Amino acid sequence: MEVFALSLTLALIALSLLLTIFVCKRSSDGGETNLPPGSFGWPIMGETIEFLFGKPENFVGDRMKKYSSDIFKTKILGEKTAVICGPNGHKFLFSNEQKLFTVFRPHPMQRLFRSYKTAAAAPPLAQAPPAVTDETKVIRQPGFLKPEALARFLGGMDAITQQQLKIHLEGKDQIKAFPLSKTITLTLSCRFFMGIDHPERIARLVNHFDDITVGMHSIITNIPGTIFYKATKAAAAIRKELLEVIKEKKAAMATGAPMQDILSHMIVATDPAGKFMPEAEVADKIMGLVVAGYSTVATTIAFLMKYVGEAPEIYNKIRKGNQNF
Repeated sequence: MEVFALSLTLALIALSLLLTIFVCKRSSDGGETNLPPGSFGWPIMGETIEFLFGKPENFVGDRMKKYSSDIFKTKILGEKTAVICGPNGHKFLFSNEQKLFTVFRPHPMQRLFRSYKTAAAAPPLAQAPPAVTDETKVIRQPGFLKPEALARFLGGMDAITQQQLKIHLEGKDQIKAFPLSKTITLTLSCRFFMGIDHPERIARLVNHFDDITVGMHSIITNIPGTIFYKATKAAAAIRKELLEVIKEKKAAMATGAPMQDILSHMIVATDPAGKFMPEAEVADKIMGLVVAGYSTVATTIAFLMKYVGEAPEIYNKIRKGNQNF
């Protein structure tokens, strides 16, 4: 009886696999004849494993040799993707932005940063947004963010950086560069984007932003223990903290506090109909803004410290303020 049950189970599994392959094949045969050469790989996973656990340059290079040196198709992190290669491809891509191409945010990113929207699908090509959207106007409008006005923030940024270096380096013989650069970057972002200057609050946010940064480029599997699940929890924690900050900011502004950060501007910004942005939308936009300038800047700082440290002659010139490199 146990042998029969085992055989039946194996038969059902085999049948399920065959049906899955049949469905995937049927779906790939219809309406995709104009796609570039390449492979979507395994069902659901696509070629994600090869991309994540190998070298990206080898992943791209091998497919350029196998399929085309100009363009190939693949499926990474649940997204069917066309990879455009080489200088000519890049020129074609960027010269046709908002014409043949429009911005698309991966679904994990949409889920993490658009909690205020019920549907966050990318707009169809025929309705591609203009180069400057209402969302970017909210950030670009304040006079205190114009290039000539930003110069007056440099002194404050330098002072905060010096303060953070003193806090984390004083009395220590060794320090990890990347965690330090992340703390400095997030401190600067919180100070100038939101007017937050509370070390304890910022320290609580660091790990959450790390989880979101990784989760933006993961497969949407909202199951405990997965990367996306951790990112979702982190986004909820940050959103909760930001809603508190928004309430505090509104209370401060009601007493006449100056608006010298992006958060303050978003709170008072209105659409053409005169409506204010909901607090949840403001929180999501601020979270996305901070994330956009968090990991990339911190990584750049860490690599700068690494390579300057490996080149004593460059390091000495920097310390002396010598610009003749």
